[in-house]
Amino acid sequence: MVGKMNKAYVLLSGGQDSYVCILWAREKFAALEAISIAYNQSHKVEIDYAKKITAHFGIEHTIYDIKDFFSSITASSLLNSGDHNIKHENAPHLPASFIPNRNGILLTIAASHAFGKNEKNINLVTGACETDYSGYPDCRLDYMKIKAEELSLALDCHVEIHTPLMSLSKAQTFELAYKSGHLNELKELTMTCYNGFEKMNEWGRGCGECPACKLRRKGYEEFVRNINS
Repeated sequence: MVGKMNKAYVLLSGGQDSYVCILWAREKFAALEAISIAYNQSHKVEIDYAKKITAHFGIEHTIYDIKDFFSSITASSLLNSGDHNIKHENAPHLPASFIPNRNGILLTIAASHAFGKNEKNINLVTGACETDYSGYPDCRLDYMKIKAEELSLALDCHVEIHTPLMSLSKAQTFELAYKSGHLNELKELTMTCYNGFEKMNEWGRGCGECPACKLRRKGYEEFVRNINS
């Protein structure tokens, strides 16, 4: 464990990006704990996949259920099983799947959880990514830096938010899993599909039609081209 940082708290949705964050954090930290948030998302089956991931790697896992909190204050196709391919009804420049300040709230929960474990130097890991930007403003690096400052002030201790995938494409996240010997597990044990379809495809599980599946399939096809070239 020499040279590794003490402990990381990984926000684990059960999807491709947070799975690769687990792989990254295992190399960087001496200990890991995963935190998942159930918020009555239409693809709530992703929580089952988060459980499979943590069981596979033997990682401590805490699930917080905030039930109808988001749906009581906002609109999103992820909360009402609507059309994910249209624009958001409150913000036409954003996708229908946008949930205002979701990352901010999830990171606040994770930081508060770590604080409750008596952590004095909190390391959070999240799969936020700008390269495959889906229109979510709270996935940007600038936001993550400011959120870390806000949490540090709120908890009166140092909080760092690690975003190892921020500048990577989906093809590169597949490559990371491939190089670490965990590509098959990535396909089998993750759920990215907004519709929660568990059908197995060459690129992983999903319906193949929602924005998340299209992005994942495109990334996998690019990854395959790259390793075969």
